[in-house]
Amino acid sequence: MATRAANIESIEKAFGEPWATTRGRLEDAGGASASHKELADALYPQFEGVVDKHGWWVQGAVIAYEQEIGRRVPGQRADGTFDVAVSRTIAGDRSELIEEFASLIDDTLNEVALDGDPRTSETAKRSFWRANLEGGIKVEAAAEAKSEGKTLFVLTTSKLPSPEALEEWRAFGKDFLMQL
Repeated sequence: MATRAANIESIEKAFGEPWATTRGRLEDAGGASASHKELADALYPQFEGVVDKHGWWVQGAVIAYEQEIGRRVPGQRADGTFDVAVSRTIAGDRSELIEEFASLIDDTLNEVALDGDPRTSETAKRSFWRANLEGGIKVEAAAEAKSEGKTLFVLTTSKLPSPEALEEWRAFGKDFLMQL
């Protein structure tokens, strides 16, 4: 069995029960033979109306369980790929920082070619830059006003093939954000 997931204590606090009880709920729902979706679907109604943001906590509990039984490692998605996010608080306007980020990119990101044109969008809260890369990798830059004149900038890379690629992209992302 894998080591205990780092977020177990937070899940216990949110659910108001020991991890052994939550784990028992997941085992009753099919345990290791059930898919991620089946486990989440079984746990979801048990906490609806009981826990704030219960869907988010249910996903976290299922992921922690999957890590505990050795189905996935930290950073790994249910489909076997890996995601990594790095962030930095930067002085400046969120839309302008997304434009500056986009201006730093040519036809590649971390020596991987873009697959199609990048896309930008905005909501009332965030500005985004998104792109697909060769090999199915996806990159998203999101900027959100944090405080007067400060923006939280998050660079997320998903669909990475391995833990080694995750660490490579983490280092690249941290270095890249220092350019903003």
